[in-house]
Amino acid sequence: MPLSEIQTEDEVFAAEGEVGIGAVREVTPRLLTVYFEGYGDVEIGPEQIVSAHDGKVIVDPAKLPQDLQDRLAGIHDGEYRRPSAT
Repeated sequence: MPLSEIQTEDEVFAAEGEVGIGAVREVTPRLLTVYFEGYGDVEIGPEQIVSAHDGKVIVDPAKLPQDLQDRLAGIHDGEYRRPSAT
């Protein structure tokens, strides 16, 4: 996966159709710096990316650092969500 197709502020996902888990902060020729919600910045390489399209970057959770993998299921737990008006 060429990193040149990815831009800062692209949203990061663990799988298609799921809620975003972070955003791209920096793109270099060899690495991305990604901010993961409630975790912080992590540098990832092209081998950790499944696909990138339409402003979305899909990562392979199994190739992320183990402590981040352990947090993915509850990555949004600390967020306040307003109840739906409907």
